[in-house]
Amino acid sequence: MILPLFPADLERHRGMKKAARFLIKTWPGLKPIMHTQALELLAKGLGYRSYSHATQLASSWTDARPDIDINLIDWSLSHVLSDEFRKPGKPSVSINLGNLFAYIQTIPLHDLTVFKRFPELLERRNSFQFPPHDAQSPFGRYQHSAVIPLAGDWRTHDNDDSDESGQP
Repeated sequence: MILPLFPADLERHRGMKKAARFLIKTWPGLKPIMHTQALELLAKGLGYRSYSHATQLASSWTDARPDIDINLIDWSLSHVLSDEFRKPGKPSVSINLGNLFAYIQTIPLHDLTVFKRFPELLERRNSFQFPPHDAQSPFGRYQHSAVIPLAGDWRTHDNDDSDESGQP
């Protein structure tokens, strides 16, 4: 399934570029991403082969109401982001799917033209809520993160009962 992107979605400070800036600022991975990488990930998550493919098709969409299942878009984004977190050469991480879906739902897709024209397409979107922060959690600052490092000492507070190996 491809989510229609319109030329307005590709303009500066709008649609895709706004969502890409959001990804850069809030990226849960252990290494930051660049703007072009964020655009590529979003395009792939929305059903395109690449950001270039999305720009090529942007002018070909009609104004007809598309048949979109927002939950499939969320699943597609989760697969693309999970693959990015697990790429060879990246630090080993565990992925918390509940937190990943909560993160995906914070991406400002509602700013895309298709959702401005047809806001009812977002009505079936699930709502994953983060539980309240627990200062005593052994996961510390990673408590609500979509990814948790599997190597190294990633704990953020001292806990006498904790395992010092850095493993959950």
